[in-house]
Amino acid sequence: MAIGSGQRVLIVDDSPVMRQMLFKLFQSQGFDVVGQACDGEEALVLFEELRPELTTLDIVMPKLRGTEVLEKLLEKYPGSRIIMASSVSDARTVMHCLKVGARQYIIKPYDEEKVMTAVRKALELG
Repeated sequence: MAIGSGQRVLIVDDSPVMRQMLFKLFQSQGFDVVGQACDGEEALVLFEELRPELTTLDIVMPKLRGTEVLEKLLEKYPGSRIIMASSVSDARTVMHCLKVGARQYIIKPYDEEKVMTAVRKALELG
């Protein structure tokens, strides 16, 4: 059953493969993927322009790290629903992101069920 019901999503990841994987998953669940960014600076511009209901944000990216993007977005848009994504499960980084205001944290490579569980929780918290 699709849970997205047309909710707007922004996918931020420097890996085209990871963006495509999330794009297909979100589409199959009824979300509207309104944008994709490949670095932190592009993420800030697209978020401002698109104002998505949900954003997935990679941590290790060129130009601006995901942690910096998270802080900037939440400073300006405190209610934003942001799920951090990384291949690194560094506990300190995870705790920092959650403390700053990320709703959830997902680890690559993506497990579809775990991603959708994180998405459900992130949307419920709002």
